[in-house]
Amino acid sequence: MNERTSIDLVPNLIKGHGRTGRTKYDKEAKSELVRRCLEPGVSLAGMALAHGINANLLRRWVVESTGKRWRVALREARLVPVAVSEPAEVPAPEGILELVVPGGTVRVRGQLEETLRIVLDCLASRA
Repeated sequence: MNERTSIDLVPNLIKGHGRTGRTKYDKEAKSELVRRCLEPGVSLAGMALAHGINANLLRRWVVESTGKRWRVALREARLVPVAVSEPAEVPAPEGILELVVPGGTVRVRGQLEETLRIVLDCLASRA
């Protein structure tokens, strides 16, 4: 999962404070913040921290907005249509397979897929 290094703040989130000291929030800004929280790779806690609000409050906004628990809403928001196509012919990667076993190390060079198949066949025949 790639993580963002910076967070774009939602402008005008806080409208002011009431007589009781409670913060009043702009409805459109709240909706935008909730939408951004449902994007893949976004940390709800990080978003809350960046905007100076409690993470539990932001989680409640997500639940109220989507009608679903935050994790369910997040999972559904990440679903995207996928098209499956035939894979292109890619040469097998060359490399080194190294196994540490009691009494030594087995190091095999070659195409990793074929090498791994040979090693597993050998191990299976000994079992």
